[in-house]
Amino acid sequence: MSAGSTSIDAEQMSRLTSRLKRIWEAGPYGWNQALTRPYVLIPFFLLVALLPFGTQYLTDTFGWTDGLYWLKIATLCAEYAALALALNLVVGYAGLLNLGFIAFFGIGSYTYALVASDQLNQHFPLWWAVLAVIGVSVLFGLLLGVPSLRLRGDYLAIVTLGFGLIIREVIQNLDRPPVLMGHQFGPSNLNITGGTAGIQLVDELTLPKWFPLIHGMALQQRTYYWIFLGFLALCVLCMLRWRSSRPGRAWIAIREDELAARAMGVNVFKYRLLAFITSSAIAGLVGMIDAAYLHNAFPDNFDVTKTILIFIMVVLGGLASIPGAIVGATIIIVIPYLLQQLIFYKYVVFSLVLILLMIFRPHGLLGTVSLRPRRALGGTLELFTEAEAGPSTVIAPTLGETPAELEATTGAIVEPSQAPE
Repeated sequence: MSAGSTSIDAEQMSRLTSRLKRIWEAGPYGWNQALTRPYVLIPFFLLVALLPFGTQYLTDTFGWTDGLYWLKIATLCAEYAALALALNLVVGYAGLLNLGFIAFFGIGSYTYALVASDQLNQHFPLWWAVLAVIGVSVLFGLLLGVPSLRLRGDYLAIVTLGFGLIIREVIQNLDRPPVLMGHQFGPSNLNITGGTAGIQLVDELTLPKWFPLIHGMALQQRTYYWIFLGFLALCVLCMLRWRSSRPGRAWIAIREDELAARAMGVNVFKYRLLAFITSSAIAGLVGMIDAAYLHNAFPDNFDVTKTILIFIMVVLGGLASIPGAIVGATIIIVIPYLLQQLIFYKYVVFSLVLILLMIFRPHGLLGTVSLRPRRALGGTLELFTEAEAGPSTVIAPTLGETPAELEATTGAIVEPSQAPE
């Protein structure tokens, strides 16, 4: 009996080893497929959901004083992972270089602050506030997307960057009535956004009574950690569903070759706009939760440099990679805290790690799409530059090669007149 069970265990171990070897040899594509299976994602989210209990156990049993500190870091990881997924949707899937992405985070944050604070004497219920945040975020997404999404590459990046800067300046200056050509709009005591002081005493999320662990300072931290984690899980589920849907396939087709997608009947502008406003709505909802979590909304919370930070998370994890966005956000958030002892050198070390990664793995840790415009890495020129129209590369086959073999190996066009007879 024992010999039989031993042979069965050895056979199962051999199958598991063979399967892991196949996954490893499959490369980033196979890793993404394996990491997005339900039997991986469900245990992962259940395990990280138990993190507050683990930190509390260490605090109560061993007197660990950093439990709440690291729980706040975990909350930041979940928050920025959701933002990285939203940016990955528009950059990694649709191939749109949106440098004003963080503005929608600020729009969602301020929208919730205005409808759930004493600033305008409005205190909306939770679901009405959610609808208000989604509506305003989608509206601004349309205002930016409709006139600008016919642009590509650097031009789109400049327009979206300008939008992000404009939104921040407008919010900072809406603490007084706007003046245009000597005409003042509104009363002299008009103060909508609070200017550089922001909006204070924003309402907490009015969660249902049955929601666990909702009272107390430390427990409030746990609650928002679970809220951010739950929203991240919802984003992952939506991304997985979209990836195999008609819009998801259209986004990937547009990213890979817009001309070919257009020739196959894909409405490029419509699907670009859909990706843009979907990403805007997700960022707005994250901004709403952040405003309730911090109980305030400040212009510095969505500085345009944070777009670059989220971009690094996406590129580090890998474009068009769902687990890559989570891994990239976790690394970017956690490493600076681990390097606190290196006060003057931590960002140097951090930058060197990123440089080395971009040299040896330009497609990111788990990415299948590279920022480099190289055929071998599957890169796309449209992310950074407009594709230049020019003469096709024409070469002549060498001795012993057929034109078909040369075209298959090089991707170039073989001159028919120079083909071997």
